[in-house]
Amino acid sequence: RLLTVSGQDDRLLRQDRNFLAYLIIRMLAQFSMMGFAFYIVFGLQQFAMSDLTAGFLTAALTVSSTVANLVMGWLGDRLGHRSMLVAGSAAVTLSSLCAWIAPSTGWLYPAFILSGLASVAYWTIGMAMTVEFGSEETRPTYIGLSNTLVAPFTIIAPLIGGLIAQTAGFRTTFMISAIGGVIISGLLLW
Repeated sequence: RLLTVSGQDDRLLRQDRNFLAYLIIRMLAQFSMMGFAFYIVFGLQQFAMSDLTAGFLTAALTVSSTVANLVMGWLGDRLGHRSMLVAGSAAVTLSSLCAWIAPSTGWLYPAFILSGLASVAYWTIGMAMTVEFGSEETRPTYIGLSNTLVAPFTIIAPLIGGLIAQTAGFRTTFMISAIGGVIISGLLLW
């Protein structure tokens, strides 16, 4: 059983296949972002990056996320939230590829900026898309299920990413994240 919360929730998931597919995509998307948690550590270990550079990278992430919230929200309202999720998946892929091939710290800037875009797409836009499911009466159930069922994957994905980084290296984690972004893009388009 996918759920152990209530029979009503279980029925909702069985009846609304689109919502179930959406949930599965959001769950799997957490694994495509698992490499993001290791960009700073990678930069410190691989390039002996300074604390100042780490601060600038963090600032780049913060600014890109702030701008992406405004722009992607506006575009999502006009072009559709699903298209923003596809754009976010492309950003995951490109971000992970930048980190994977990074020959210097400079390559981490686009990786961080793109990770900010991807995080906004998967989280902010993902939450906005959740309210498109169900009726006014069932919307709280959809929102609750969406947030509750995705949460364990949000916790597990970076742990798995850390295990991969520890055993096979950061670049392997980044490559797996990039492949995950491609898979999520395909699922969203399908």
